[in-house]
Amino acid sequence: MIRSSLLLSVILLLAGCVTPQAEILSKTESFPPTLSVEVLLDRPSRPHKTIAILGDVYGGAPEEVNARLALKAREIGADAIIIVSVHDKTTTEWLLDDYYYYPHGVYWPRYRPVRHSYRIVRARAIKYLE
Repeated sequence: MIRSSLLLSVILLLAGCVTPQAEILSKTESFPPTLSVEVLLDRPSRPHKTIAILGDVYGGAPEEVNARLALKAREIGADAIIIVSVHDKTTTEWLLDDYYYYPHGVYWPRYRPVRHSYRIVRARAIKYLE
């Protein structure tokens, strides 16, 4: 029983970590969730209002990133999202690999580089005025 509840809490914790972040711009307005969200690369010709700024740093294929952003936009009531920027980042961590023996009697640590690549996507969630 304890093991299953621990497993469930870990799964819920990890599931909560992969949702994009949303910064709601209006604290007084709220909108009901929408059924579908358009993914746009340029501003629409229809009049619209920006209701939130979305950010995703979890990477993946563009379709996966767009789906996560669209899901978050649906939750906050947006009609469309406009992809504003896409940045690919690479970081390097140095992990301790092993110690080796130096001939003078000193143990020296040996490190190896581990590279992490990820994509940062920013989008604006908009609501059509018509």
